[in-house]
Amino acid sequence: MAGASTLKQVAKAAFYRAGGVGMARWINRKGLRILMYHRFSDRGDLAGQCAHIRANYAPVAMAKVAAWLEHGAELPENALAVTVDDGYRDFYQVAYPVFREYGIPATVYLVSEFLDRKLWLWVDQVRYAFLHGQAPRADLATPQSRQRAAYEMTEAAKRIPNAERLRLLAGLPDQLRVALPREAPPEYEPLRWDEVREMAAAGIEFGAHTRTHPVLSRVPGADELADEIAGSKRQIERQLGRPVEHFCYPNGSIEDFGADAVEAVRSAGFRTAVTTGKGLNYPGADRFQLVRVGVEPGLDQDYFARCAAGFRV
Repeated sequence: MAGASTLKQVAKAAFYRAGGVGMARWINRKGLRILMYHRFSDRGDLAGQCAHIRANYAPVAMAKVAAWLEHGAELPENALAVTVDDGYRDFYQVAYPVFREYGIPATVYLVSEFLDRKLWLWVDQVRYAFLHGQAPRADLATPQSRQRAAYEMTEAAKRIPNAERLRLLAGLPDQLRVALPREAPPEYEPLRWDEVREMAAAGIEFGAHTRTHPVLSRVPGADELADEIAGSKRQIERQLGRPVEHFCYPNGSIEDFGADAVEAVRSAGFRTAVTTGKGLNYPGADRFQLVRVGVEPGLDQDYFARCAAGFRV
């Protein structure tokens, strides 16, 4: 194993000496890369990524992406769009000042009832319950085992009907003997609507990410799908006083939304929708199933460069 790791490091060094990232960027220059972020904790790490973006790519807003796909409007070579899922408050506290400093547009997809403080994201509730509850079993005696159990339950819950998922979540506090806070604790806090309006006035785009963040393929019936998708759009528009044109599928793989959700997004009047499918987008791409490149501020800078270029060693 150690030998394989050493060979991989040697291969990476050779890749950079040969200008591999630049070559990958040139090969993929006609493709649109859409970066996918979630959380932010370190301003310095993000600033390094933004400096790399500014030096090597042409940042574009999702509105320009929509015009490219709808009407054939031209995109620059090495176009790059920044997207952020969920609407945690650390976007305002950490990321927004950095993106503003570097002049990089961003689109943030909001879970509307999360910002209304009617709920906090269910995956965070599962994690909190396992980390703070009393361990009913010996195999939950360590933080690592609790984190693993929370992950396994979250992944299992994504595969069951939405009503069953909600029942499972409702029973979890009793099973783990923990009281869930009514509102999200500080580490899981959502943006505030006045912060959203401030950032929108400064050029940040806001899209919809459903009302409650269910796995849409597990939601029964067209009415409930429309409520989650179009309902989130209406609520964000009421708060912002402007159209909301971009959507993000929760969880985001094709198994997690499906054709009915795509049609609901189209019918709601969105111009684009993003998935968690991996890759770059080219002319003729389905604007309601755009693929992205998953990144985070804590990535090794060289790895981030390979991700953005569309090539990883």
